[in-house]
Formats: sequence, C-alpha cells, structure tokens
Amino acid sequence: MQNVNFFKKQGGRWFSQRTTHYLKAGGSKAGKSDLEVTYLDAQADGIAQLCSEASCSAEDALGGLQIVQKSTLSAGQTRTQSTLLAAISTDDHTGKLLRQTAGQSLSLSQYQLENEVLTVTTEMDGIRAEERWWFITENLRMRTNVLSGEAGQIMASFCSEIRLGDVKA
Repeated sequence: MQNVNFFKKQGGRWFSQRTTHYLKAGGSKAGKSDLEVTYLDAQADGIAQLCSEASCSAEDALGGLQIVQKSTLSAGQTRTQSTLLAAISTDDHTGKLLRQTAGQSLSLSQYQLENEVLTVTTEMDGIRAEERWWFITENLRMRTNVLSGEAGQIMASFCSEIRLGDVKA
C-alpha cells in the first residue's frame, strides 16, 4: 500500500478506547475518545501553511489529516483538541510527518510504512516516541505508543479504534 492510500484510509468517525501504563510510576489510566478524521489533499490551505512553517516544500506533500479528538479521561474529565498532520514523502515507504496541535508547537516526526504498518518516530527534549498504526479490518484500527528516555521506557499505551462511519459534512 502506498503512503497516500494509507493516509486516505484514516478518514472517518472513530471510537477509540485507550489504556496507558506509566512504567516507572507503576500506574495505569484508561480513556476513550471520539475522533473525526478528515483526509486533506496536498493542495489544502492548512497543508501548505504547515509545510511553510516547517520550511518544507509543499510540492512534496502527499496530503494530510485533520483530526478532532474529544476525549473522556478515567476521572470523567473531557478534553477536545484539534490536530493537523501533513505527510511529506521521501519515497513510497518513508517520509516526514508534520504535526500541529492547537496551542502547541509544531513537531516533526519520521515515518515508515512497512507491511501496512505505519511507524512514526518523534524525538524531542530527550524523549523518543514510537507510535504504530495498523488496520485489522477496514473498520478496526490499532495504535500503540511507547515513550522512552535516557533511563529506558517511561510509558506505553494501546488503542483499539472502531470506525463508526464517515465524517459528517
């Protein structure tokens, strides 16, 4: 599967159930989210702007994703955040992923698509995050995330996500 097809496949309304383990502290948290994921083609205004902010050529952009996440944490608190992702292709299997979450600074990650598993690696402030996305079926997606620092692994999370349908226009 080529990169662009994998990103297009992400579109839709998703229900996400997440478990996070804090390995050093020994605690765990559970949460759930409703996600609305919209695929954006490479010419979308937000993609061009994100590329410009990251000093990347918008001509190399495959496209991107607009993700609106409404989360319920284990304490019953809710949080909504919006994230814009832009995929910059290096070749059919690797590239850069630009991520802008409202209220946060732009982050740059590397991605690799191998055997229909997307691996996204981000390094920032001495912390390395490795996230993996893959599909079990067209409507069932899995994600894992491991954070590591100098002293080893800090946190691990697992999400199972069910597509509920298309994003309402």
